[in-house]
Amino acid sequence: MSLKSELRSAELEDSTLWKRFKSGNDLAFSIIYKKYVQRLYNYGMHTCYDRDLVLDCLQELFGRLWDKRAQVADVEAVNFYLFKSFRRLLLSKLAQSRKESLRFLNAEAPGFEMLTSFEDSIILEEASTQQIAHLKKAITTLTKRQREVIFLKFFNELSYQDVAAVMEMNVESVYNLMTKAIDALRKILKRAYLYFPVLFPAFL
Repeated sequence: MSLKSELRSAELEDSTLWKRFKSGNDLAFSIIYKKYVQRLYNYGMHTCYDRDLVLDCLQELFGRLWDKRAQVADVEAVNFYLFKSFRRLLLSKLAQSRKESLRFLNAEAPGFEMLTSFEDSIILEEASTQQIAHLKKAITTLTKRQREVIFLKFFNELSYQDVAAVMEMNVESVYNLMTKAIDALRKILKRAYLYFPVLFPAFL
């Protein structure tokens, strides 16, 4: 298998792609970008609702990564590294504007589109369109922090330890936040006669 074919393989691990990217392989960098840019965009829009700012941060993040590829750390959990770096950059930009900072701290997102595709979600194939619609609606009733923990844990498959690091919380607080979020979702979905494990099997 050629290097190009290998890099295009869906089974190639993120850590391998990261090593190739660090060595200057632009195809590996492109694959990482395409895999995570939409997820990071959704996360950014959930955080501050400023499309231009989110896009600027994404451009700056990936631009820095490429420019400093030889100096960036060797990482195994690429998703954690990118979310943590992006969140830090976004908060730094928001901190430059008091108005935007208060908006980040206090606002409740009106309609965060968490389910971008089946490929990126953990919903099983048998989940119906109606079930997905109910889940989206249920998620919008959660607090901002509850939505954030759900988004990072289930839809981006971070560990509880990594979620805690990204959100700058201790692990116990993340567990408590997740428990409250799941309890709230379970009650709402139960009222809609949905079988909770079909939508969130990884939690059980």
